[in-house]
Amino acid sequence: MRTDYDRADMHQRQTQNQGELEISPSLLASDWANISSEIKRCLAANLHRLHIDVFDGVFLDSPYALTFGPQMVKAMRSVSDKIELDIHLCVYRPARYVEAMAKAGANCIIFQYEAMDETILSTTGSAKEEALSLAKRIVGSGMQCGISLNPETEVSEIFSLLESGYFNVVDLLAVNPGFGGQVFQEKTLKKIVSLHRWLTDHHHLGIKIMVDGGINGETSKRVRNAGANILVAGTFLFRHPVSMTKGVNEL
Repeated sequence: MRTDYDRADMHQRQTQNQGELEISPSLLASDWANISSEIKRCLAANLHRLHIDVFDGVFLDSPYALTFGPQMVKAMRSVSDKIELDIHLCVYRPARYVEAMAKAGANCIIFQYEAMDETILSTTGSAKEEALSLAKRIVGSGMQCGISLNPETEVSEIFSLLESGYFNVVDLLAVNPGFGGQVFQEKTLKKIVSLHRWLTDHHHLGIKIMVDGGINGETSKRVRNAGANILVAGTFLFRHPVSMTKGVNEL
């Protein structure tokens, strides 16, 4: 069923996005006991932009939402210098991780905007001021910077932040953060369209739209048609019944 954007707009977005799509495998769904082999499997499928979810078990209040730290990121980097490591920081007080991740070999830190609500409890700034300060710190450490939004957060909340010029990517979560294998939330399509339209009017910023969660052969077409540039896929790729390369082709 069509969403609220019309066919003409969809065709325009399809034309603009041709040749720009990137597939980024999420290592959250990989075999952690064989992480080196899993990364090499990504490279064999011509996938070089890897998505690493860093959960601390605090921001997401669950003992099971505990994943990778800087030491593991360093180990991932040692597998190959041909990979780009996107670090999705879904943690309490994310600024603590910036320098450690830079030293570990991260290329980009994507922080969770909602984590700023926790940060301001101990500061006098606003959530947006804290987000901008963090973005400056990330860029100042030699990495690219991204910002991630939970499904419930409207994209319009961050437009003023994006105008700062510190951001390279917006990661729109299509599932609730913390666990892989969830079902794609339909309301994400409207957010992609809204962000894409805003970025069309601010194309000089060079910001890409990343969509993370519930990506498969069917939803990939829909999010790309809505304006996405980067698709983060975990379960679909790492547990594809044929091969990862086949999964990439289907996306």
